[in-house]
Amino acid sequence: MAVNSNGGITQEFLDELKFKCDIVSVISGYIRLDKKGGKYFGCCPFHNEKTASFCVNTDGQYYHCFGCGASGNVINFVMEMESLSFIDAVKFLAEKAGMEMPEVKFDPDYKKKREKKDVLLSLMKDTAHYYRNNLLREVEGKEAREYLFSRGIGEDIARYYGIGLSLGQDQLQGYMRRKGYSIENLRDCGLVNGEKLVDAFAGRIIVPILDGMSNVVAFGGRIYHGEKDVAKYKNSTNTEIFDKGRTVYGINFVKREKRENGGFHNLILVEGYMDVIALGSVGIKNVVAGMGTALTDGQAREIARLVPLVYVCYDGDSAGRKATIKNVEILMKAGVEVKVVSLDDGCDPDDTIKKEGYEGFMARVKSALPIIEYKLKLCADAYNLDSVDGRTKYVRAALKVLSEVNSIAEREVYLGVVSRLSGVSVDTLTRDLGKAPAREVEATEISAPLKEDKTVKAGRFILNKILTHASFSDIGFLKKEWFTHPLHQSIFGDVVESAGQLKVATLFDKYADEELNKIIGDDVVFEVPATEQIYYNDCILVLANDYISKQLDGLTKRYNAATTPADKKAIITQMASLQQKLKSKNVKDKI
Repeated sequence: MAVNSNGGITQEFLDELKFKCDIVSVISGYIRLDKKGGKYFGCCPFHNEKTASFCVNTDGQYYHCFGCGASGNVINFVMEMESLSFIDAVKFLAEKAGMEMPEVKFDPDYKKKREKKDVLLSLMKDTAHYYRNNLLREVEGKEAREYLFSRGIGEDIARYYGIGLSLGQDQLQGYMRRKGYSIENLRDCGLVNGEKLVDAFAGRIIVPILDGMSNVVAFGGRIYHGEKDVAKYKNSTNTEIFDKGRTVYGINFVKREKRENGGFHNLILVEGYMDVIALGSVGIKNVVAGMGTALTDGQAREIARLVPLVYVCYDGDSAGRKATIKNVEILMKAGVEVKVVSLDDGCDPDDTIKKEGYEGFMARVKSALPIIEYKLKLCADAYNLDSVDGRTKYVRAALKVLSEVNSIAEREVYLGVVSRLSGVSVDTLTRDLGKAPAREVEATEISAPLKEDKTVKAGRFILNKILTHASFSDIGFLKKEWFTHPLHQSIFGDVVESAGQLKVATLFDKYADEELNKIIGDDVVFEVPATEQIYYNDCILVLANDYISKQLDGLTKRYNAATTPADKKAIITQMASLQQKLKSKNVKDKI
């Protein structure tokens, strides 16, 4: 059982915060909610769905998704949507509500850490402005502006993405120190190198990298003079405010669009920030990039929260194709539909835009392929299908791809494609496919699901009714020790202590346990309403009888260990009483 640490923030403060930050109002800022009865429903922002299963309960001030099981209060929602810690989510909402954030007590160093983080974010913001102003300088920024213009990036686009310019070797540190920042601050942000405090991005065009809350957390720098033996791109290293593995370039623009205009239905994933900017320059704004070709699970989850469909558009070279196949798997694991946009050999999105313009690029997006079709296309492109040897190798490679397809119908369709290209009959291909190496399956895919303890299920149902249905407020026939799950015992203890006034939203402040989500989501539907009470009583009997049975087991062990007739007689008397309780169908008799 995991318990939340509220950092010494009082429950009174949290309750006031949740009152002022009405959960419906907050969530409506991210997704569309429609009122049905006394509740609000919408499509879940944590997984992709077409039918609204995300429910917001206004009375309890909590949400629950009947699709993926996500539950929580308004603080939990902000934590998930903005990738914030509990304390930072509280601060986020407190600022919205105009409430003064109390001092965090659980970590003596928290205030110091928070203040330092604020300083570093302020430094990065000021640095972005400094670089931006450099680009606008009439003389010093002229060459960089001309370079950007040659790539189709005019002033409006440069301003939209905050593009700037690093001029000299030591100018940045001098300017920032005059503004009150320390050398340590500059080093902590990765802005300077060496003893001479040289600008880490000196002589490069600068692209600010922002997090989902539009804070500048890092920079990317690109050469523009055509230098040789110098890396074309240079990016910030991980710092206290920048985690490369969790950052998605362009996500702040996408979130802004979502807040202001309802957002996009799909995103285009490209390799780097210059590809994002290139597509943005022709009006394609639903574009994001990982921080390189290696997409992480964390980045995939961030993307999956925003859209149900992602078009992967990496460079048309060997490295790009390999990264595409790898990253498609990661995105699909995160729960999104994925299609692949094919580019010509050696071309990137920027090249394609220059050659084909907006219409040409969007035509490629429209004709994007599902991953299996894309893999089959790579197989066909890799071999000379005009030769016998080429067709043989193509068939061998294609069958290996099709061994990954579980659907028989889908496999048959693709076999028809392979048959037409290779000249080999579908029947022959089918026979050979049966001989192809089987796809490795993780043990979790084939293991049988664990049978859940009936007492856990019973306890979950009882608590669901107590917490979410006023008609089940009478808990006089229940005992804390009857519950077998530790969280169930704790929550029932909270209910008793609150004298029936416990609010569901408060539980999410206290507990960080997946079982709580299951309790809230355990909404069994009864065709005959009267049977709900019967089932509730039956669940109480399950808990009570299990508790009594365990007591009997303990007495049996005591009886076997007893050495005197008097002790044995006393134990038998206790056992007889418990057996009578066990036989009874009346809950009152169990107490």
